[in-house]
Amino acid sequence: MSEKLEMAIERKEGAQMYMAWGDESGSSERLDPGTYMMAAAMGEPDAVTHLRDAMRSLLLKGQRKVHWHDESSDRRLKVVDAIADMPIEGFVVVRSSGEVDRIERRRRKCLEALFRELDSLGCTHVMLESRGPADDKRDRQMMQHMRKSKELASGLHLSHEPGPKDPMLWIPDVLCGAVGQARVGESKYLDRISSRVTVRVIDSET
Repeated sequence: MSEKLEMAIERKEGAQMYMAWGDESGSSERLDPGTYMMAAAMGEPDAVTHLRDAMRSLLLKGQRKVHWHDESSDRRLKVVDAIADMPIEGFVVVRSSGEVDRIERRRRKCLEALFRELDSLGCTHVMLESRGPADDKRDRQMMQHMRKSKELASGLHLSHEPGPKDPMLWIPDVLCGAVGQARVGESKYLDRISSRVTVRVIDSET
């Protein structure tokens, strides 16, 4: 368990459960080829209504969701500043394998590491942004396999929702974007939320 996230759990001692919302992204194919990221924002259920309202308040007219790649630099700064004040803890798994691995393998390895971390932190439910019925089914099958192989306890459950439907899913998208920008030399976004985010780089050989 990372020290920062362990301290976060200690601060939340006495809460009944923890929930997480996850999303994914690649990095710059030109500057950071073969890099994949899975992020989760973890928080207490009692805070979710407030967090959703706060994220919705960031929408521009006509926007269905806050999406990192659609935002200007000034907008990105506004969004990360808002997240910096939110009662969440972020965790980002990063895996770089050059151009050797297929995207699905990169994603699977990151997601396995993310599930293990959330499970170790006592998280009871993780919601991922839906990629469609077939891909969502593969995610559930992977989690079930990890349970059967004793890599996960039985307490972590998985669901999926479309990105525009739940504003909580916009937070991990931003976390991925901030980490991705930092990896290619633009750290101003990650610097503003660094106290809330733990980044774990995993071995590409696994």
